[in-house]
Amino acid sequence: MRRLLILAAILGLAALVAGCGGDEPAAPTSPAEEAAAPAGEDPGTEAEPEPEPSAPIGSFTEGGRMTDARMDHVTVLLGDGRILTAGGRGRGATIRPPRLERAEVYDPGTGEWTTVGEMSAKREVFCGVALDDGRGMIFGGADERREALKTTEILDPATGEWTPGPKMTKKRWKHSCLLLSDGRVMIASGSDIGFQEEVDIFDPSTGEIEATGDMAEGRARFTLTELPDGRVLAAGGGKDEGPYMASVEIWDPGTGQWSAAAPMGEERASHTATLLGDGTVLVVGGRGRLATAEIYDPEADAWTAAAGLTEGRTDHTASLLPDGRVLIAGGVSSIALSEIYDPATGQWTDGPSMIQGRHQHTATTMADGRIMMVGGQAQDGDRRELSNLPEIYGP
Repeated sequence: MRRLLILAAILGLAALVAGCGGDEPAAPTSPAEEAAAPAGEDPGTEAEPEPEPSAPIGSFTEGGRMTDARMDHVTVLLGDGRILTAGGRGRGATIRPPRLERAEVYDPGTGEWTTVGEMSAKREVFCGVALDDGRGMIFGGADERREALKTTEILDPATGEWTPGPKMTKKRWKHSCLLLSDGRVMIASGSDIGFQEEVDIFDPSTGEIEATGDMAEGRARFTLTELPDGRVLAAGGGKDEGPYMASVEIWDPGTGQWSAAAPMGEERASHTATLLGDGTVLVVGGRGRLATAEIYDPEADAWTAAAGLTEGRTDHTASLLPDGRVLIAGGVSSIALSEIYDPATGQWTDGPSMIQGRHQHTATTMADGRIMMVGGQAQDGDRRELSNLPEIYGP
């Protein structure tokens, strides 16, 4: 085939070109040039660059079924690589569903869940972290009377038992907490009777909780993100039915005080915020099923609009993947299709669909980089119910 093409180029090209406008005929190919041309290509043409392989979208697979179906629960990665899930709402009446004090732990080695000791109180809409020593700690929440709690509890993975932690300075639910890079924990704002401006810091080295500077505005269902320089970004928030907030504040660990930052482009609550590899923060979705996203640059103290999502989302999850992309999964009303944001291109691509679309679930990055989705209000066939079927996302 290559020889036929060369022959056509030598014998027929002049006549073809002349018939198209009289340009000079191309010079014939020399034997040396012919030998240098890659097999299967016309001599004198540049090889087309190979297209870059597209990043994998991965897939969701079933995890072992839990004992309890849950939503508005807490899930944390323990120091031994197992995953703790605790509390939340369980299956039951739609008006007064039971709140759970039960907890269980997932072992990636066996793919099974095992129940551990019960918490001292039933809790929903609370927060938790894994301490640097590998223990799991939970803060506040609301009990089955929907009264806010001031208590904290700590799980020892070795024994599977809870012990009381120090009490917070305020009763809180719908609050946020964040493990700081220095090993301390920030517990911020939330609601009791109304929004609260107060912020606490738990220090594992002393075992004490102390107040730090108050926020300028009380917030609920907002996000906390530690920036690369150790400051903390608090963004958005609001009541379930609104109004929602675009305001942003930044906490300085050196002074313990909050200061105003540039507001977001949109008012958001029940959104997600993810620290990207370049030190910027990606904020996605929010109440009202927003399909918008924006990026905060802490050096410029400025927000810029990012590409929009295919689906509007609230009560979804965001997970940073090992390659720096961000996986967005779920959202009201039990969305199954995930989306993946690539900071290199600034674009979204459709990810895989979950086995069960869900919202008000949790997403926990496992020790091997896979991500486990736990609980939530899930779509099961033509009806919705709480899920006890975790799913694991992997490449």
